[in-house]
Amino acid sequence: MKLIILERSKIIKFICWILLVVLSAGVAGQWSRSKRKWFGVRERVTLEGRSMARLLPEEVRKVVTEMAKLFTIEPQNAGYFLETGEVIPEKHGRGVDIETTIATVLKAAPGENLNLITYAIPATVGKDYFSPVFQGPTGKREVSLTINVAWGEEELPAMLAIFKQHGVKATFFFDGEWVKKFPEFVKQIETEGHEIANHGLYHGHPVTMSKEELKRLIVDNAKLLKEVTGKEPAKLFAPPYGEFNDQIVAVAGNLGYRTIMWTIDTIDWQRPTPEVIIRRVVDKIKPGAIILMHPTVPTVKALERIVNTLRNQGYALVTVSELLKKEDP
Repeated sequence: MKLIILERSKIIKFICWILLVVLSAGVAGQWSRSKRKWFGVRERVTLEGRSMARLLPEEVRKVVTEMAKLFTIEPQNAGYFLETGEVIPEKHGRGVDIETTIATVLKAAPGENLNLITYAIPATVGKDYFSPVFQGPTGKREVSLTINVAWGEEELPAMLAIFKQHGVKATFFFDGEWVKKFPEFVKQIETEGHEIANHGLYHGHPVTMSKEELKRLIVDNAKLLKEVTGKEPAKLFAPPYGEFNDQIVAVAGNLGYRTIMWTIDTIDWQRPTPEVIIRRVVDKIKPGAIILMHPTVPTVKALERIVNTLRNQGYALVTVSELLKKEDP
């Protein structure tokens, strides 16, 4: 009798366990359906033609992330081929805004047909990189002061003091041999918020150089400037002696650099009087102008009057990168 009671007890427990499993499965299934109804995507919603109906947020994220991989297009930089003189124009890319797309899907009304939310990815190098830059856009009253530095360390403190007093940010193009001798000046200039740019590793004649030497002239100086400042210098190259030709511009452009010339040359390296330097700037000033200077005694004496005159005429003094900055496509 004891044995029969024990067996019955086991059978009852087993039956109860089965009923519990079945009941749990039913409750779980009901909860899953309810969860999708309350928190999932609404009925008949599609994304790029794919049904998203009743997907939960974590499932939507997985689907959108996978779709983004297929829809993303990497940008292609422009290129210049010296052998043919052909410029291959840039192509902008396309990215997917995953977070915005997910939010749009989750709040979509029943039956909505949606597309991925995309944005343009601009190419780093455009076809305009293969033409020397003599001035910036003329639509705004903005101009840039550029200072080529291969000598003149004695005058830099006074020049920097004037810039600081008037809140002016300029673009300094540094010669690498000078940087090696006076790294503290480069650090100070970068710390004070001025733009650091490339004047070549040494002051040679670019028109006599091979493509390989031109590349070293730019790349090795960029490495040096980064070592000194801890930051990447601007992708701007002012060729020594202002020399340029198709090869120089092509090498710079293919490295991602714009070749920067000038609109107004103060010719201050000849040490004219401050009044001559002022007149050379003021008489020729126009929107988008790039004004070339060097750290000389007469330049320092002329600098404050130039800054005040330009500002009184409504000009903003900005760095070259700011002057050339374009709206995103």
